[in-house]
Amino acid sequence: MQFDPKIADLKKQIENYSREELLWFNGYLSGLLAQNQIKTSSELEVLLKKNNLKPSLKPVILYASETGNSKKLAFELLKLLKQNEIQTKVFDLATYKIKDLEKESYVVFICSTQGEGEAPLSAQGFFTDLEKETLDIKDLKYSIVGLGDTSYPLFCKAAQDLDDLMKKQSAKSQTALLKLDVDYKQQANEWFLELVALFLEQSQDEKQIDDKPLVSLKENDKQSKPDHVKTFYKGKLLHKVILNDRGSNKKTYHIELATFEDIEYQPGDALGVYAKNNHSLLQSLADSLGDKKRYLELESLNVKGLSGRVLTNILEYLQIKTDQTRIDLIDLLQLYTPLVRSIDFDKIISLLNPISPRLYSIASSLHNQENQIDLTVGLVEFENQGIPKKGMCSCYLSELEIGQEFKFYIHKNQDFYLPDDNKDIIMIGPGTGIAPFRGFLQERDQRGVKARNWLFFGEQHFVSDFYYQTEIQQWLETQVLTRLDTAFSRDQKHKIYVQDRLKENAKELWKWIQSGAVIYLCGQKSGMSEDVESTLVHIIMENQNSNQAQAQEYLEQMFLNGQYKKDVY
Repeated sequence: MQFDPKIADLKKQIENYSREELLWFNGYLSGLLAQNQIKTSSELEVLLKKNNLKPSLKPVILYASETGNSKKLAFELLKLLKQNEIQTKVFDLATYKIKDLEKESYVVFICSTQGEGEAPLSAQGFFTDLEKETLDIKDLKYSIVGLGDTSYPLFCKAAQDLDDLMKKQSAKSQTALLKLDVDYKQQANEWFLELVALFLEQSQDEKQIDDKPLVSLKENDKQSKPDHVKTFYKGKLLHKVILNDRGSNKKTYHIELATFEDIEYQPGDALGVYAKNNHSLLQSLADSLGDKKRYLELESLNVKGLSGRVLTNILEYLQIKTDQTRIDLIDLLQLYTPLVRSIDFDKIISLLNPISPRLYSIASSLHNQENQIDLTVGLVEFENQGIPKKGMCSCYLSELEIGQEFKFYIHKNQDFYLPDDNKDIIMIGPGTGIAPFRGFLQERDQRGVKARNWLFFGEQHFVSDFYYQTEIQQWLETQVLTRLDTAFSRDQKHKIYVQDRLKENAKELWKWIQSGAVIYLCGQKSGMSEDVESTLVHIIMENQNSNQAQAQEYLEQMFLNGQYKKDVY
C-alpha cells in the first residue's frame, strides 16, 4: 500500500526500535484494533516479519463467571491473542477437567467473586478439586484476573483463593494478581495489551520465562488500585407502597428515595444499599453474648445467614459442631447457650464480616425525575430449620420510616445500558426483574425515542401481582411500548411463564432479532434465566435450522456482541 505522511513519520520513528519495543508496540496496536480505533495492521505485520517475530506460546484461558463479565473478558482476550497469531482456547471452569492442567504450559484465569468471598457456583467444583487433588503442575505458568466490587469486604477473594491454591500446587505465578473493580474495562484492556506483547516476547526466548516472571508490574501498583473510586451518598425515604393487592402471596415494595445532592445515573444502573441490623435483634444478640450495652457495635456486622469461612471459624472458636451450613448468629448462640455464656465479645466481633451492600436495579430515569431514585424491592421471606426468616436488606428497606436516612452508592452497570436510539429492544423481566425496564421506558418516553420496545412480564396473578400496570397501559396507549406479553402463572390450571410467551411469539421475536433488536433479561438467575435462555436457544434452532450446539454458539455471540444483555441475581 502507499504510505501517507503519518505512516511515513511512524516508520521513521520506529526504525531504531529494539525487538522488545516492537513487541510491546505490536500488542498495544492490536488492542487498539480490537477497539476499532485504528483501521489496519498491515504495516505492523511488515515490521513483525522483518524481525521474524512468530509467536509459539499456546496459552489457555479459563473463566469462572456469575453474571457473564468474566466470560466477556475471556473472549476479548481470546480475540486479542488471535489477532497476534497466538493460538489459544477458552474454557468455562464449570466444564474444565482439573487433570488437564497438567497438559498446559500457560493458563490465564479470569474469575469473579460472589456472596461472602466465594467463587461462582459453577466453578466451586473446580476449586474443591484443586484443593484436594495432587497435581504435577510445577512447570505450569499462570496469571489470574479477579473481578469484584470494592464495596464488599472480601474484594476479589475468590481470585486470591485461586492464586493460593495454584501456588500450593507449585505452579508458577507469572504476574501479580490483577484485581478489577466494577469499572474494569480500561484497566483490563491495558493489562491485556501488555500481556500480549510479553507473550510474543516470551515466544522468541523460551529461556526467559524460566529466569523471571512474565509481567514485572509490582503488587499494589496500578493493577491492584482500581481507577474507580466509589462515591457514597445519603438519602432518605420519600415514599413506599406495596405493589401487590389483596390475596397476593408476595410483598413487593415500590420505594422512592430522595437524594440530598445531584446524582448521575443511567437506566440499567443499580443502587448499592448498606443495610443495618434491627435493634431488637441486636439487643437479643448482645444479651446472648453477655453484654447488653455493646449492642450497637453489631449494627453493621453480618450476623445473619452465617456460612462458609465465617461459620467455620465461629464453630471452631466455640468448639461446637452443627450439621447446618447456614445459620443466624442468634440461633447458633441460643442453641448452644450453655457453651457461650463466657465467650469473648470482642473475639466474636473479630470473626464477623461487615454487612455487604445489596444491589437493587434502579426503577426510574433521571430524565423523568431529578433528585429521586425509585426501587422495586421484593421482601424475601423463608424458613430455616422451621424458623421464619427475612432477607436482610429487603427487610431493612421495607421497615424504613418516611424521612429516615440511609447510605448508598451508584453501581454502574454499563453492560446493561440502553442501546442507540434507533435500536429496538426486547425486555424480559418477570417479577422484580421489571425494575430496570420501568427506567428504560421512562427514559425513552421522555426523550421521544421512536424505536420499538417489547416487554415480557410475568408474575403469579393478574389481579394482585401486575406491577406498574397503570403506567404500562399508558405506555401502550401512547405507543412508547410497542408490544406487551404477560404470563401470570397461577391464573389457570397449568402454569404459564414468560418463556412460554417467548415460544408463542417465536417467529416475530426472530424477526426483531434479525433486524438488530437488543434483548435484555433481568430477574432471578436460578430457574428463570436458565429457562429463558433454553427457550431462546430453541427459537434460534427452529429459525436457523441449526442444532443445539450451533444455536447456543449463536446466542453466546449475541451476548459477546452486546445484542443479548443480562442482569440476573
